[in-house]
Amino acid sequence: MKRKEEVNLVFLLTVAVYLAASFVISMLPSLPFVPLILTSQLAILCVPFVYAVRRGNVKEEIIGKGLSFGNIILLVMFTLCIEPLLTLINGVSQCFFKTPTTDMITEEATKKPFIVMFLLVALLPAICEEFVYRGVFFRGYEKIGVVPGAILSGFLFGVLHGNLNQFTYAFVMGAIFALAVYATGSLWAGTVMHLTVNGLSTVLLYLLTEETSEALTLPVVFQTFAVPALFGSILAWFLFRAIADNCGTWENLRAQFHKKGKLKTFLGMFTVPLTAGVLLMVLLMILAEIAMHDPSAGGL
Repeated sequence: MKRKEEVNLVFLLTVAVYLAASFVISMLPSLPFVPLILTSQLAILCVPFVYAVRRGNVKEEIIGKGLSFGNIILLVMFTLCIEPLLTLINGVSQCFFKTPTTDMITEEATKKPFIVMFLLVALLPAICEEFVYRGVFFRGYEKIGVVPGAILSGFLFGVLHGNLNQFTYAFVMGAIFALAVYATGSLWAGTVMHLTVNGLSTVLLYLLTEETSEALTLPVVFQTFAVPALFGSILAWFLFRAIADNCGTWENLRAQFHKKGKLKTFLGMFTVPLTAGVLLMVLLMILAEIAMHDPSAGGL
């Protein structure tokens, strides 16, 4: 079986475990926050982890190289520069879709110490999710096509979040993380970036305690975040090039972006197991949005 078919089957099995875990959790009275987070991470991790261990060469095939201190600093700066873009996408998404996970985490931040939330919301996902999405999925696709593989792994990262709001910005974030992993040759690049994004969000939960009564609308979102997103993205491009130059991969990356047939390559990555898994998760996201929608709230 080719690597692509193997990884696609792993994705379908991961979806099956995720749905089974979600069903079990829904049957329980009320699972506390800590076991809920641990269960969700385990559900995503278990199948890819077993697959990676059975293949062997985890360090070479999944983790890759280490990172220099200079590149770690550049990756943190790069992540901070793309943060306004991710916030813009998230803000636009929140104008249309509910945000149950954000609401739950915000509520838990009022009950638990910062270190507990940081470990659960920032560090644990940065390790587990990077291993799965950039380590197993992207590494499985990158030899077929780096850019299509980055987009597909980002897409899978988005759909496995299980709701339409998180899907939008996780999709973009996942594709960017994958390109950083390729540029550095190191899974630690995705881990550093993921930890920076989630860590910053966790810190802000404890610093910005005042609630705003201003309705989140598209004009408000664009007026607030469009300019920072634009300038942040421009600066991020220069930082990303500096990282790739440091790792000697910039010219190769340029060639990957100029490669013809990227759409055909992307579509060719979809096999029956992958398509089935994606359709199941899309259906779940739609049903979850319908279930969360409150008609008395006066619309989306």
